[in-house]
Amino acid sequence: MTSVERYEKALAVLDQYIRDNNLRHTLEREQLLKIISELNKPIFTVHDLDAKRRDAHISLPTLYNSLGLFVSARILYKLERTHGVTQEQYKWALDAKNSMRVICTRCGREAAFNDKALLQIVHNRKYANFVPAHFSLYVYGVCKTCRRLLIQRNN
Repeated sequence: MTSVERYEKALAVLDQYIRDNNLRHTLEREQLLKIISELNKPIFTVHDLDAKRRDAHISLPTLYNSLGLFVSARILYKLERTHGVTQEQYKWALDAKNSMRVICTRCGREAAFNDKALLQIVHNRKYANFVPAHFSLYVYGVCKTCRRLLIQRNN
């Protein structure tokens, strides 16, 4: 999905959510949605948006409030990551797919992986009063490089 398609789809979802909840449609929210759709990152933080939001003259409170609104409207997912410090990260919900990732708790390096057996387990699992759409699996541990450094330090 291109950034223009993602923006148009997200804007339509946002407009419907705003109408359904009697909220105001603001230019800042629209600009921020456009900025987010132009990011070439699958997962992003407020820090990634900071310089661009300043250029668009969007205040930091407006940024945080809008991100909360986008999460409520199911345009974005909010992910809580901890690499020594808890950091809020966001991911597009509109074009979400199943994802499996390993994350090093020492350096923060991430890598995608695919496991057909796990995929079958999740898809064949029956959930009470719930119909899954997609999933994300994060496996935390220590990468090969960090493990090697730890072993060298201990020797």
